[in-house]
Amino acid sequence: MLLLASCTMPKIIVIDDPLTAQQHNDLGAAYEGKGDFDLAGKEYEKAIKKNRDWVIPYLNLGHLYYRQDKLDQAERALREGLRVKGDHPDLLNNLAWVLMEKGQLEQAKALIDKAIAFEDKEEYRDTRQEILERLKEK
Repeated sequence: MLLLASCTMPKIIVIDDPLTAQQHNDLGAAYEGKGDFDLAGKEYEKAIKKNRDWVIPYLNLGHLYYRQDKLDQAERALREGLRVKGDHPDLLNNLAWVLMEKGQLEQAKALIDKAIAFEDKEEYRDTRQEILERLKEK
């Protein structure tokens, strides 16, 4: 005699993500610090989804992609951040650096000049100097 029993899967209940954008961003930074770039990227993306108006996860995601030499993705992340806050000097500086690496020196110079106009920091002046040196070599 053959007896068939029906096994049913338990229902999975999906709850809202309990972490805040800040917590996802911090978790992404921790993963990035340990070299787990895939998990870091996922956490930065979650932070962006939680708070699309907060620019720091865009900045971190752009930096993460830059570290991996994924310049197109870095540019995209930084430009998305600038759509949120177009006068954020760190975003402008980092995008200028990415564009410089891509050989788009005139655009990079315009962005770093804009960053310096908002906030005159040594690191921005260093970026500008590097761009100017590459323009001379051109």
